[in-house]
Amino acid sequence: MKRTIIIILGVLLLCSSVAWAVPETVSVRLLDVTPSSFCVAWMTDVAAEPTVQVFADPSGNDEITQTVRITPMPDAASTTAAAARQKGIMKVRVSGLDANTLYYVKTVTIDPGQQLSVGYSALQPVTTSDRVDAHLTNHDGSYAPLNNDLLTFPVYIRPGLSGEALGEGNLLVLEGALSSYPLSAFIGQGISTPEGLIDLNNLFDLDGASLKVFAGDKATLRIYRGGTLSTLLHYRKFAANSGLVTVFEPVRGFFEDINLDGKVDAADFALFKQQYQQTADGNLFNPDYNFIPVADGTITTEDIIDARDFARFATQFGRTDIE
Repeated sequence: MKRTIIIILGVLLLCSSVAWAVPETVSVRLLDVTPSSFCVAWMTDVAAEPTVQVFADPSGNDEITQTVRITPMPDAASTTAAAARQKGIMKVRVSGLDANTLYYVKTVTIDPGQQLSVGYSALQPVTTSDRVDAHLTNHDGSYAPLNNDLLTFPVYIRPGLSGEALGEGNLLVLEGALSSYPLSAFIGQGISTPEGLIDLNNLFDLDGASLKVFAGDKATLRIYRGGTLSTLLHYRKFAANSGLVTVFEPVRGFFEDINLDGKVDAADFALFKQQYQQTADGNLFNPDYNFIPVADGTITTEDIIDARDFARFATQFGRTDIE
C-alpha cells in the first residue's frame, strides 16, 4: 500500500512539472491587417514552433483553422527566420479571409524539445479591413492618388554586441495614432540590419479603409527583442509624405516631450523614471532618454541615464507650448 502511494505521488509530481513547463507567451499583438489577412506576433522564452487557431465565435467553439491559410513568418528558409525563432520572436500570417469580418485567434507555441509542452494565449478578436483605396477625393470632387512612403527605422544595438547579426530577427512594430492595427517588419528583411522597412501603404484607418499619412502624424515604434522578453518603445512623427513611395526615417521631435503630446508633464516624467539609471549595455536601455550623449553621439558601455539627463529634463518640465 505504501509503495502504491509513493508511485501515485511520483506520477502526480511528474504531471505537475510537465503542466507548468510550457512556453511563456507575452506581448501578443494583432497586426498587418488587410481585407483578406492578418498577422499575430508574440514573444516566448524558447526557440519554439509558432502557429495559431482561428475561430468564428468569441467562445472558441466554432474553429475554422482548417479553412484558412496559416503561414509562419518570415520565410522559413531565411536567416531572419532562424534568428527570430532563436530569440523567441514569433509571427504568423492568417490569410484567405473575408473583408470587414470579425475573427478570433489564439496563439499556439510548441516547444520543439517537448512536443507535449504547448503554450496558448487568450482568444484575441480581430476585424479584417474593409477596402483598399487607390485614391482620395478632393474638396472639388477631383481625385488624388493615395500613395504613402516607406518607413525605415534602425534598432538600438547594445555596445559590444555588434557581432550578434546587428539585431537580425528582432521585430519592428509601428502603430499610428489614427490606424486601426499596427504594421510590422523583421529587422534585416528586405533591408540591411540593423534596420526594419515598413510599407505605409498597408495602413488602414479606424473605419477599415486605406489611411493617408501626413507630416506630423504621430506614431509609436516598438521593438520586440528576444532573450529577455523585453521591448523598447520609441515615440516618433511621420515626415512629409512625398507621394512617390520614397524611403524616410520618422522624426524624433522635441526631446523632453517624450510622448509627443505637446507638453512636458507628469506623463513624460513617468516614462523617464522607468529609464533612470539604465546603462547602455543593459536589456532595458532606451537611447531616446540619453539626453546628453558623448560628444560624437556614439553610445558606449559607459553611458548611463543619470542625473545629468534628469537635469536637462527638469529644465523643460511644465512647458505646454511644444509643437
